Formats: sequence, structure tokens, C-alpha cells
Amino acid sequence: MNDPSACREILRGVGTPFETAHARGISRQNLQSQLACMLVGGSIVANAIMEDYTTLARREEETIWLRAQEEAMMKTTQAAEAANAALVKEKTAAEAAVKEAETRSVTALKEAEAHAAKELVDANADRTKLNKVVEELQEARDGLATSLVKVTDDHAWMRQHGIRHIVEAILNAPENATAVTDMNECARQAGFKAAYEKCLNDVNPFFSSKFTNERSGFHGVDTEAAYDVAVDAYNNLSIPTLDRIDRCLEAEDYVDRLHMLFNPTKEGKGTSGSNVE
Repeated sequence: MNDPSACREILRGVGTPFETAHARGISRQNLQSQLACMLVGGSIVANAIMEDYTTLARREEETIWLRAQEEAMMKTTQAAEAANAALVKEKTAAEAAVKEAETRSVTALKEAEAHAAKELVDANADRTKLNKVVEELQEARDGLATSLVKVTDDHAWMRQHGIRHIVEAILNAPENATAVTDMNECARQAGFKAAYEKCLNDVNPFFSSKFTNERSGFHGVDTEAAYDVAVDAYNNLSIPTLDRIDRCLEAEDYVDRLHMLFNPTKEGKGTSGSNVE
């Protein structure tokens, strides 16, 4: 520290020109003391500055580390946000798919319910039709049973009474009785005349004189022609009762009509056979 050049170098960088000039006027002892104090203070300041630099460097390292951590965290955050966005997108897509599936399920369920309801309606309609058919068949069977009973009774009445009534009505008709009487009379006269002439033919060969039919009541009468006329009249005979019977027989309920025709006082009581004469 006794080298003046070294002191000048030290003082040149320590104080201002004013302070340097002032220091030159101070005694060596005081100057050394002040210089020592200044060096100690400068050393302290330098140490403080170095410590500050060290602290600053450490803080810069910490800042760099924090920035790296922040960048890493930001990248992690961005990745998390991207993952979250993808997850949200997937969740939205999944929810949309679930909603679509639910909609399809609801639609399918409604369609199935509508189809089932239609099938139920059709089944009920078919069952109603079937019940109606069964009822109609039951009614038809009952009707057939009733018809069978009536047909059986009608046939029994026809066998026991109807045919007899028809025959008696024809035979007892005045027109028929008159025509039969006329035809029988003509037949009797024609037979009598034929027998009389046959008798003459058989007797005349035994007598010289011939017998004739002049004394006969049929002399000059064409009994054969009269008989033919009577037969034609009988064959063309019109009997009102027979016409009424024919009209009855042409109807579907001919037995009822015949029963009413032959039993007018018991009309409306049926033809089971218990109301016949």
C-alpha cells in the first residue's frame, strides 16, 4: 500500500475529482485511514454486490425454473384442456348417441305399442266376428233343428192327413162327382147298347125273322160318341178346390196352407199334427 501509483489507481476509481483533490490535501496518516475505511467499505459493498449478484443469479435461475415449470404447467394445462375438450366432445357425442338411441328406442317402443294395439284391435275384431259367426251358426243350428222338427211334423201330417184331405177334396168336389156320374152313365149306356147288339147278333142266326134294336131305348143314339165326350169332359175338368190345392203346393209353406185350407176353424194353431181333423 506504500506504492503511490497503486494508490493513484485505487483513488482514481474510488472518488470524484473533487474528492480526490480533497484527499490530496489530507495527511498521509489520515489518508491511509480514510483509504482503509474506503477499501473496507468498498470490500463490504463489493461483497454485498457479489452477494446481490449471487442472489440475483439464483433468483434468475429460480425464475428460469419457474418459467420452465410454468411452461410445463401451461403445456400440461393445455394438454389437460385439450383432453378435457376431447372428453367433452366424446361425452357430447356419447350423450347424442345415447339420446339418439333413446329416441330410437322410444320410437321403436311406440311403434311396437302401436303395432300391438293394432293387433289387439284386429284380434278383438276377429274375435267379435268369430263370436258373431258362432252366434249365427248357433242360430242356424237352432233354426235347422226347428226346421227339422217342423219338416218332420209336416211330413207326418201329410202322410197321416194331408194326402187323405187332398184325395177327399178331389173326390168330394161337386164338379168331379157330376163328371164321374155323367161318364159312368155314358159308359153304362154304351155298354148296354153294345151288349144288346151282341145279343141280337147271337140270337138272329137261330130265327128266320130278324130281331132289331128298334125297341131299344138307344135306337139311333151314338152312345160311343157320348161316352167319348164324357171322357174328354172329365179329362178337361176344372175343379176350383184342386186349383186352390195346386196354389198351396206351389208355396214353400205348402203344409201350413193346406192345413189352413182343410182346417179353417183352427187357423194359426200350427201344423204339428195335433190340430188336424
